[in-house]
Amino acid sequence: MATRFASRWGVALSLGLGALLSAGLAAAADPLNILYYGNSFTNATCCGSSRSVPLVLSDVAVAAGHVAPYNRNASVNGQSLQYHLNSNTTIITSGIAAGQDWDYVVLQDFSTQPTHIGDLPLHLSSSLALYQKVKDHSPGAQAVMYETWARGYGHSYYTGGAPAFPGGPAQMQQELRDGYQMSTDNINAVEGDGSARFAPAGDTWEDLNWPANFYGDVNYHASNRGTLLNALALYATIYEDDTTSDIDLSGVLTSLNLTAADGLLITTALDANLRSVPEPGAVVLGLLGCLVGAARRRRL
Repeated sequence: MATRFASRWGVALSLGLGALLSAGLAAAADPLNILYYGNSFTNATCCGSSRSVPLVLSDVAVAAGHVAPYNRNASVNGQSLQYHLNSNTTIITSGIAAGQDWDYVVLQDFSTQPTHIGDLPLHLSSSLALYQKVKDHSPGAQAVMYETWARGYGHSYYTGGAPAFPGGPAQMQQELRDGYQMSTDNINAVEGDGSARFAPAGDTWEDLNWPANFYGDVNYHASNRGTLLNALALYATIYEDDTTSDIDLSGVLTSLNLTAADGLLITTALDANLRSVPEPGAVVLGLLGCLVGAARRRRL
């Protein structure tokens, strides 16, 4: 009896110390340093959302038990990654304390840049070059390619006598997916495997069939529902968490004036997508080679 009693106390004490140690380690953990380059698809508050993607991501990370990340949002509405490369790189050194490094840089390009009505080679070259600028300062930093979403049903891109995307939002999303996967593969090919990750935000919009209430301005920018989806996709990619449906998002949902049903819909769709993020394929790599070769020929 005494032995069992002592044993139970020993187990309880061990578990208690283990819990305290785990809590202490979590509290002492350094926050991730995350730099964001994008535009209104990252800022979000211009066009239908009440909070930005970086702010929502931070709240999601805390809800999941992580230390709040240090976010620095360098996004500028209406601008591309090439703009940031040309005019907005001083923040790489000035936006973080001396001696500190960036852990991740989130890269979100102009919303049509990776498609046939944009400039796919420029998307590839500017995302690589901007990541390299960050890596020059922070050698261990990783890029997170923030895949954006197609315009909603009824947008002018899909209507009229000569629509830009006759296949509708599915065609636009396929081009966005291919473009962001190629830029992810391009960074990994040049800088080494693991240098870049693909965040499937737009793919999850597609799986949900581009719901009208995910758009904050009819069929273009995100509402709070869309912003939550985007922040969760980035959180899951950065923190390598492929099960977001078990996070208590009640506080995050309240801050966005959303319901538990909204959270369940988004996390269920996202979790299914996170488990099927595509590996680099021969077709994608082949097309990447052709595009890079064409870009090189233009420079010669």
